[in-house]
Amino acid sequence: MSTDTPGPVAALPEVRHALRTATHDLLGDTIQVSDDDWGGPSGLPGWTRAELAAHIARHADAVRGVIEGALRGEDVPLYPTPEARESAIRAGAGRDGLAIQEDLDASSSALEDTFDRIHDWTMPVLFRGTRVPVAALALGRLAEVAIHHIDLAIGAGFGDLDPDVAVLVLGWAVERIGSKPDAPALRLVAPDGREWTTPAVDDAGPTQVSADPAQLLGWLAGRLPADAVSGADGVVVPSW
Repeated sequence: MSTDTPGPVAALPEVRHALRTATHDLLGDTIQVSDDDWGGPSGLPGWTRAELAAHIARHADAVRGVIEGALRGEDVPLYPTPEARESAIRAGAGRDGLAIQEDLDASSSALEDTFDRIHDWTMPVLFRGTRVPVAALALGRLAEVAIHHIDLAIGAGFGDLDPDVAVLVLGWAVERIGSKPDAPALRLVAPDGREWTTPAVDDAGPTQVSADPAQLLGWLAGRLPADAVSGADGVVVPSW
């Protein structure tokens, strides 16, 4: 858990503001990408920029589907099947740059409109097999937009992350990692003394890893190497 980040419901106003800003920044950068560059490699091995953009758009649709289902009193999975997810990404990636941009914009706007329909942000929804307050989906979407914006490899890096966004997404990452059965016990420490911890699983206690929140996030997300932070040598972090 995080000792310095409020829960998703308490942080909701900050999260929604950050999500609107992060989405605006994403769209401001992607509109400048040429058709040729969309077909080029992203920062994620094996993914083109177009495929990653399609994933970002379909993720917005998936989150919207979960919320709309919950508003009807139904459990809707984030994706029907892994195959359906992959098929939707392939279909979305086979477009020109303008269509990709329109897809990103429209899917993000539709999700924002769905967020506006929520009156009770403590409403439980099923997310990857776990019941969470619907506010957690806004935080998860912020993580998706912020990290994948960097993954697109169109100029943004972890050093460019807004510090408040980095703190919010780092708290989400710590919560997600801490829920994994193979999670290492970690104490993450920022230069200003803020800390985030995952549960200790043995008497040895947590390993302390230090860096600013954006670098800690990049390392936890597997985008930055261990030498981008201090104390992470030999630490294996599960995918979250």
